[in-house]
Amino acid sequence: MQRRVAAVYFVFFLVMGASAYSVIAVAEQPAVDLEGESYAQGDAFAVDDREYTVAELNATGRIGTLEWTNQSARYTTTLPNGSAVAPVRASFPGQRAYYTATLGEGDTVTFNGSDATVSVPDVDSPTNFSLVRDGNTTATLAFNDTLAYRGNETTVAAITADEVTLVWGDNYRVVVPNESDPTSFRMVQQYNVSALLSADPTVEDEPVTRADGRQYVVFEANGSTELLSEYLPARDVGRLREGDTMTVARNETTVADVTSSGVVVEWTGPRTNTVELEEGANVTLNGQQFVAHFQENSVQLSPELATYQDELRRQDYFKERQNGLWGVTILSGIAATFIIGLAYLPVRG
Repeated sequence: MQRRVAAVYFVFFLVMGASAYSVIAVAEQPAVDLEGESYAQGDAFAVDDREYTVAELNATGRIGTLEWTNQSARYTTTLPNGSAVAPVRASFPGQRAYYTATLGEGDTVTFNGSDATVSVPDVDSPTNFSLVRDGNTTATLAFNDTLAYRGNETTVAAITADEVTLVWGDNYRVVVPNESDPTSFRMVQQYNVSALLSADPTVEDEPVTRADGRQYVVFEANGSTELLSEYLPARDVGRLREGDTMTVARNETTVADVTSSGVVVEWTGPRTNTVELEEGANVTLNGQQFVAHFQENSVQLSPELATYQDELRRQDYFKERQNGLWGVTILSGIAATFIIGLAYLPVRG
């Protein structure tokens, strides 16, 4: 009798556990069901008038990156008061000691004592060019590199698909007046004194300082002297105000602000911005909010923020029910095993 009762309970728990397990086996977790477009890596899409590109997508890590370009972003830079700027760095309209030359594909220049041919890469936005001699590249030059050209130490100022621009000239010092609220400044030409004296065969190559503390130029013919300040030609001086334009770092800029510490210039240009994506995180695209949901090889951007949370709660509820069924299965198995064990215990007379 004892074993027959045990067999009944064993079957009961076995059926209960098997039933619970069968439900677990066939049940599928509900998927997150949202409205919204899905995009793979490299896809482009627009939110109103702003275009985004899926730059990176890691479906395994459930993260990604969007990129968009602001074509009229504001940039600024400062020319410190008292600093000397090279012509490749900054120039202004009417600047006298500012010279340029252009080199085209196939032009010949002298490099390291012999002729070389200019070769510009056939791409839309080259970043360098080569000097070729006898079919071999002897040098590769990029922006801000220097090149001796027709007796001048020039600087590479720009490289395009059509030509290379060289710039040379004297440095100019930024001079802001000593005022409480300046609105203007000067760009004052700075001479390379040693180069000027070396180029004049009638004077010694270096100035001398006399007892009065001033510098003089010495004439080689008779040893007579002249004040260096009087020997040098008149300096070129540019006078600019807030709102004036000048070229800084290859950009056409506007003088935005003049302060005692320096001159702030501004310009507009393209700037690439990034937007990070993460599973379930809200993201604002051009003023509109979306929630990111990652799929196998894409990311869905849905405006249904509240619905996404509801879908997560639905999944949590499913997991709770499934965990409960696992509990029934495990406990039923333990109970069935325990009952069988008890049924076969020896009975004492």
